Amino acid sequence: MSADDEPAPALHVQHRVDPGALALATVGGAVAFIFAGEDWDVLAVVIGLMLLLILLAHHHPAPTGRTPRAWLLRGAFGATTGLAFSIAVAPAIQFGVIGPYFHTEDDEGYSFDAWNTTVVLSVVWLAAAVLLAVFEPRIARWLDRAR
Repeated sequence: MSADDEPAPALHVQHRVDPGALALATVGGAVAFIFAGEDWDVLAVVIGLMLLLILLAHHHPAPTGRTPRAWLLRGAFGATTGLAFSIAVAPAIQFGVIGPYFHTEDDEGYSFDAWNTTVVLSVVWLAAAVLLAVFEPRIARWLDRAR
């Protein structure tokens, strides 16, 4: 068989989304909601779940070694995914916990429920970010497991 008769080698192209772009989109979405100054609503749930699904769908496992890059990738995964999760649960926290049990107003009747929810979300985000970063290898294995 001559060189002209050989089939062309198959190229394996893996389409990859830039993880930095995903992280930036998540943070941008979060900043828009956090500084909106109004109540958290159903749109926050939809956008939070959408960001969460996109981040999980395009997640590639961090390297298994204990290198600074591996730790940074796991931290970035935890931070951005935790932020999307926090956005998704914000209305439940505001209308299920803050509003009924910790409602506060100023002298003019302006409610601080949205602000208090944002403060609680900062704690929820930190806890979720740490847990997601720690369990990133297990989450990645679960995402890549065949059904």
